[in-house]
Amino acid sequence: MKKKKKVFFEATSIAAHQLKNPISIIKNYLEVLSSEEIGKLNEKQKEYLSDIAEILEKMRRIVEYLLEISRIEEGKYKLKKEKFSLEDLTENVIKDFKIWAQATNTEIFFKREKNLPKVFSDPIRIRHVIENFISNAIKYKKPEKKGKIIISIKKRGKFLLFSCKDNGIGIPKKDFKKVFTKFYRSEKATQLDPQGTGLGLFIDKATIEESGGKIGFKKNRGSGMTFYFTLPCSK
Repeated sequence: MKKKKKVFFEATSIAAHQLKNPISIIKNYLEVLSSEEIGKLNEKQKEYLSDIAEILEKMRRIVEYLLEISRIEEGKYKLKKEKFSLEDLTENVIKDFKIWAQATNTEIFFKREKNLPKVFSDPIRIRHVIENFISNAIKYKKPEKKGKIIISIKKRGKFLLFSCKDNGIGIPKKDFKKVFTKFYRSEKATQLDPQGTGLGLFIDKATIEESGGKIGFKKNRGSGMTFYFTLPCSK
């Protein structure tokens, strides 16, 4: 069984690597066409190119996810750790989500304690975790209700506790054990976002645990979920 699993992930890794170059080449062609360096485009052509670029970006993310998963399964998932401000990183991510949040009638609040120490982990990977938490909170809001996301950072002993609370559709209790497994998606989540991969939280878990922290979630009173993680403070 282990041998079959190893062969599967080796094949997945090879396939993902082979897809990276063609995706990069297509992206370059799209950028040249969109710049109109080789000819003017009408509005319909611009619309089509924009749609192709969006689909290509989704393909690129799936390829990256597959590569990450193959590294995790093979025990080769490594982080480039350094000291950084989790507070500053979070502020930057929230700014990036501002327009999308407004477009979906969602408010994001950021609460943090004063004089927070820096943490020790991989800022690029941790950024991906925060982006995934906030992205899920926006995507899985109740369509008929205004979205509310509360991000908080608190010091807890030798760790910082990051949490992302929403008032969205939540997760069925029967699925709690599946949340951090590969390809898990609840029925409601699939309805709201049919193109999701169900890989993000699996990779998030690996990132936080490799950082020496813990990741989890809880169901809120009323509606929605709170996802959280801890990271060790830098010495």
